[in-house]
Amino acid sequence: MADIMLHTSNNTGITCVSNTFIDDFMKEANGEYVKVYLYLLRCLNRDGFDFSISQLADCLDHTEKDVMRALTYWEKVGLLHLEYSPENELSGICLADVNGTDKACGPVISNITSMTTSARFNGVSNVAATAGAPAVSNLQAVEKPSYSPDELKAFSEDTDVSDLIFATQTYLGKPLSVPETTTLLFWYDSLHMSVDLIQYLVETCIGGGHSSFHYMDTVARNWAEDGISTVDDAIKASSARNNTVYSIMKALGITGRALVETELNYIDKWTTTFSMDLAIICEACKRTIIQTNKPSFPYADKIITSWQKAGVKTLDDIAKLDADFTAASVAKISSATRQKSSQVTSATKAKSNKFHNFSQRDYNFEELEKKILGN
Repeated sequence: MADIMLHTSNNTGITCVSNTFIDDFMKEANGEYVKVYLYLLRCLNRDGFDFSISQLADCLDHTEKDVMRALTYWEKVGLLHLEYSPENELSGICLADVNGTDKACGPVISNITSMTTSARFNGVSNVAATAGAPAVSNLQAVEKPSYSPDELKAFSEDTDVSDLIFATQTYLGKPLSVPETTTLLFWYDSLHMSVDLIQYLVETCIGGGHSSFHYMDTVARNWAEDGISTVDDAIKASSARNNTVYSIMKALGITGRALVETELNYIDKWTTTFSMDLAIICEACKRTIIQTNKPSFPYADKIITSWQKAGVKTLDDIAKLDADFTAASVAKISSATRQKSSQVTSATKAKSNKFHNFSQRDYNFEELEKKILGN
């Protein structure tokens, strides 16, 4: 697992937000991207602070893809630079000096290469491949457009769009705000999702207790990225995911509640990032319950991560690891037992011989007897 080094060339000792950032960059950026950038600034001044991309996502109630999408955006506008290891893992995030960044010409390279402050991260395995960078698709990086009043009016005159807005407002039980309407139009106009698919998306998310447009936008982007273009495609994908989630919940003994987003992120990591077979994941969950007596996703993640590093692909691979571990443990115990036994034997011999550690005298008993009788 790679380390990610977050560093900057401008160490002030406080969390300081430049006026240049506020005036020239913030107003054009997605609000969620701004939150990620501000959080990075804060982390630069926390010595020895260890965290992962997934932790950052959890803190901001984002997905890991959301975080990587934000990082890719800030790299695009020149406020940071993402560094990758030869294994294509994210190994560094270098924040440029905002005041030394020319928005038209890009960042000043000399500022980027100077490192004076650092905070170390524990990286997510193969972040580049699984979270959308550097080979991030155009879809993940695309920004929602800002529609003019004339464009909004034209959309409202489209019967399909009008029906879609009405249906969404009915699901939510309230009128849509301008940002929410823009997001809806983004799915329809830019992601080319059908009205039926968007309605199914909204209905499914709200039915699952997620009425946030930010959450729904993440789902929409993921569906588009996965090639889900019809309701049938979405139902099949949802069915497969539901079966996986249900099986894992059953293995952990979770009933009577839905999983929270951080727990679902663990499942995405195991199934998508690690491509682990469901049977292996369930085996790790069962062992988690045996060891901890509670459904601990972090503990299960440690087991699955160790198996992934060991190249586990089947249950037979796990059995072999168990056998090797048992053999090593028996050998270690046997060695310790033999050593202890040898020490005890040596101590016993030394104790039994303590009265014989002197030079023995050689007597001629016949001569002694003659002397005694003679006297």
